[in-house]
Formats: sequence, C-alpha cells, structure tokens
Amino acid sequence: MINSKTKYEATHEEIRELFDHHKVGKVADITPLGNGEFNAAYKVTCDDGNCYALKIAPPDDARVLTYEKNMMESEVLWYSKMHENTDILCPKVYVADYSKSIIKSNCFIMQMMEGEPLWAVNFSDHEYENVQKQKIGMLAKIHRITNDKYGYIQSGLHDTWYDALRSMAGNLVSDCKALGHETPDGEKFISFIDKHAEILREVPCRMVNFDLWDSNVLYKDGKICWIDPERGFWGDPVADFIALGSGQKAPLSSKLKELEIYNETADEKIVLSEETEIRYQIAVCLLALIEEVEKYVRYEPEEDNYIRNTKDAREMYDMAFNILSR
Repeated sequence: MINSKTKYEATHEEIRELFDHHKVGKVADITPLGNGEFNAAYKVTCDDGNCYALKIAPPDDARVLTYEKNMMESEVLWYSKMHENTDILCPKVYVADYSKSIIKSNCFIMQMMEGEPLWAVNFSDHEYENVQKQKIGMLAKIHRITNDKYGYIQSGLHDTWYDALRSMAGNLVSDCKALGHETPDGEKFISFIDKHAEILREVPCRMVNFDLWDSNVLYKDGKICWIDPERGFWGDPVADFIALGSGQKAPLSSKLKELEIYNETADEKIVLSEETEIRYQIAVCLLALIEEVEKYVRYEPEEDNYIRNTKDAREMYDMAFNILSR
C-alpha cells in the first residue's frame, strides 16, 4: 500500500470485531489492499471462504481537504446510483458503518471484485482499445443520471455549475491558505470561473466521476469493473474526458476519437466547440488545484508523489490558462 498521511491503520482486532458485530462472518485472514492514497483498504477472508473488501476513511484527526470530509458516504451513494440506474459492474456494499464505535472512522464492507487494474494488464493494442471503449461507454451511462443541484454531495449542493465551481474552488483556496500556503494559480482559476460564468450557468447537471483512471478499473476475462467513485460530483459531464485518451495535459480537441465513441451511445452528444473546450479547461483547472493543494496534506516535499503533484498541476494550469485567456 502507498504511504499517506491520511490512512487509518486498523488493527486486526478491530476488523474482526466489526465483521462479528455486523454478522458478516468469522474473519480468517486480513491483507492490505490496493494502491489508493487516501483511504485504507483491506481484503478480508472469512472462515467460510467468502472474501470482502473493507474500506476505511481517514481518522477524525487527519488533515483532509474540505471536500474530502465525509466523502465515504458519497462513495456509497455513487455505488448505489450505478446499481440502480445502470448495468455497470461495480461492487455491492453490504455494510456501511458510520458509528465509529468499533473502527474509529467511517467504513464500509463491500463485495470483493476480481481482476487487475488496467495499468497492470499486458494488453495487445486491440484489447486495450476495446477496454477503453468500455470505459467510455460507462461514462455515457452515468451521464444519463441527472440531478437538479450541482457540486459535492458532502459539501453542499448549488443551483448552477457556476455556483458549485465557485464554492469548490473557493474551499480549495481556503484550505491551501489554512495549510500555510498561497495559491496564485487558484485565485486565477476563480477569475476564469467568473469570466465564463454565463457558459457555466448553462451546463447540464449529471453524475460525474472525475477519477476514471486505469487504476480505478479492474479487468478480468474481457470484462471491466468500476471501483473507487468517491471523488464524484454532480456537474459537467465534459469533465470526465480528462481521464480519457491523451490525459489531463491535453485539450479536449485532441480527443476526437473518444468523443466519437462516447457519442455513439450517449443520450446527449458532446460536440467539440469553443464553449465545450472552455468547460473542459475549467475542469482541468479544478483537477490542477486539487493536486496542488492535496500534496500539502498527504506528502512530504521530498516524496515522489509531492513532486509529481507539483509538476502535474503546473502543466495543467499552463495549458488551461493559455486556452481560457483567449
């Protein structure tokens, strides 16, 4: 597991008591699970042979960003939304425990899904292309799920995408200052939100994952499974194209193939235009600001991930500011 300042270190006694309390089963084996950088996760095998995944939020005294508070409850909701509204393969949640009576943090027990993350599979070019098509198809499915309010469920919802973004960016800038750092780029991002307010007020409200990287998709026997949707929000579906194709450091105009695949099955087509590029670059700025600020609560300056976040955020800001300034 990746080291992170936010991870809760559960004892085996806590995990055994949790499974016994909820009558899931008698625990036989516990193994750390996954490469996540925020929550702790464990594979728990019971004496009847059934395996489960246990996910634990950061402890109450961990420093987390404003939007990350109570984010685990949001993740459970997103899983339920996918099960209720789509045929997307994703884990079933069996127990959600927010009492903190046994494990002293929010946690849930879910179905243990088989497979390897996409980045770890040695695909042929044809196989990888097929898998990416499946990923894009999953986005088209969640974008059919609508709401009348925008933003993070755990932070409070807003009437328009403009208002939600203003709040989301403002919270991140405030978090940064509370951590003892200034963010001129974050302030500049807010000025671009205001500049393009008219466009942002007209954006449709959809379920957005905002984190569909290959590390959050498992593969087995030709099928893919979606995990870790906790960073989702209600907002602009264009934002989900950041994790597709050439990634977050390239403009939407470089993702014509991905747009074409998406539009084959999407109820609402996304047409490349100056307006959609602006919406996309605003989302890139949001991700850049998240990466810029989160490094202060997760890593030490000499760590590779701190350096990675700094570099990624700089490159995203530079691309987005160049386009948004036109």
